[in-house]
Amino acid sequence: MVTHELTFYLAAVVLVVLTVESCVKLLNRNTIGITVVVYITVFAWYFVDPFLNPEQYDYLPSFLLGQSYGQVLLFLISFRVLIPVAARWIVRRRSAGIFATQRLRPEQILIAAGAIWFLLFGIGVARLGGDVTGAVFPIDSRAGATMWGRGAVETSGSGFLIAFAGYFFNAVTAFLGVLVFFQRSTFWRVLAGAMFAITLPYFLLEGARSHFLAVLLPFIITYFLYGRHLLVLKLTVLAVAFICLDQGFKFVTAFRGSGFRELLAAENPYELVDEDLRQTGLNMIQELCFANAYLDLGAGSPAYGGRYLNELVNFVPRAIWPSKPLIGIDYSKWRGFESPDSELGVFATVSTGMIGGGVLNFGQIFGPVAAGILMALWTGLLIRWWGQRKSLLRLVLFMLGAGLTFNLGRDISVLVLWPVIFAYFFVRLTEIWAARRFGQLPQLATIVPANTGPVQALAGR
Repeated sequence: MVTHELTFYLAAVVLVVLTVESCVKLLNRNTIGITVVVYITVFAWYFVDPFLNPEQYDYLPSFLLGQSYGQVLLFLISFRVLIPVAARWIVRRRSAGIFATQRLRPEQILIAAGAIWFLLFGIGVARLGGDVTGAVFPIDSRAGATMWGRGAVETSGSGFLIAFAGYFFNAVTAFLGVLVFFQRSTFWRVLAGAMFAITLPYFLLEGARSHFLAVLLPFIITYFLYGRHLLVLKLTVLAVAFICLDQGFKFVTAFRGSGFRELLAAENPYELVDEDLRQTGLNMIQELCFANAYLDLGAGSPAYGGRYLNELVNFVPRAIWPSKPLIGIDYSKWRGFESPDSELGVFATVSTGMIGGGVLNFGQIFGPVAAGILMALWTGLLIRWWGQRKSLLRLVLFMLGAGLTFNLGRDISVLVLWPVIFAYFFVRLTEIWAARRFGQLPQLATIVPANTGPVQALAGR
């Protein structure tokens, strides 16, 4: 059991200390509280699963668990040491054109985002032969067709376009969820909320929990920071949302492979649901043990950044680069997921976690440090966007990025970040247009709004 390992307690104590430090500085407005989100991410992915599914860890050698929690400890220390350096380096870099967008009204931004949403939604419905109900409620989940479903290995140019549209649709839907809170009239708030709500069932039922979180978490974070309700009510809403997410994800995970038709057609659907249904997929400490075993047994060697590079160039269409490397297939085969009938050669790929990915890239010592560097750089970028929050577009970028941070716990990968990357290009194009339309405004010091309390300012100074 993991609680028998000294490094488990050391990592847990350091995590608690760092979280308390961030919260204290957050309340005093001396630092940026986005680090709290990173610590919550570490806790969720590396400390929860052993208590949810303890039997899954009984067969793991004690030394592997001890080694893995030692790497979690190394990651935490590296991140804490590097975050001030990364923040200073990134925040001080100049950025042109963002202040011209202050002349844009929230409803103008909503119209632009809504037009893109409507266009992409129309294309998605067209791909399903005009089946609007099937597009919004994909009850066949992974067993059937969805708006942006495609083959695992697409060699045609259309595969690239479908993937592009799917990520962009994810980004613009999250955009709408954040914009709800900044509209100045009931009409525009209802319009933004309607477009956002219409597509939530699609992201839930299509079976990818990360896609649903990428859409919903920015909405939740924005509500917590900018919602007009009392703090007690906000905390109550967040608690209810957490319970609903937990139960909903258990339900979706159990039926996404076969779809929900049988469940919906059953006279007593509760009989089909396992009473002992547990949350799965948070087992990144287990995957970290496997990554260490993979290197210890000589089944593979550190890729020295090759895995990160393969993910970085993954956007290149296979039609242009037919020999584009597949991501993590050799490791998935070693993990026992090989399938000769699959076009990938495996019936499932493996997420190794943000620390496990670092280990497979740079080894068992430098790997956790490399993961800490990447998370520090990402956090520094979020700090920069928060500091530019006088621009509504930059504030929305921050919310999208903060929402995606949790997904990075499963893998530090561009595949996770595509929604915010596409959103960034949309924002930059809008800023360029606004700078030409309105001209540059003088840069003003960033001031936290007077009605934003210290507890509300999760990422405030």
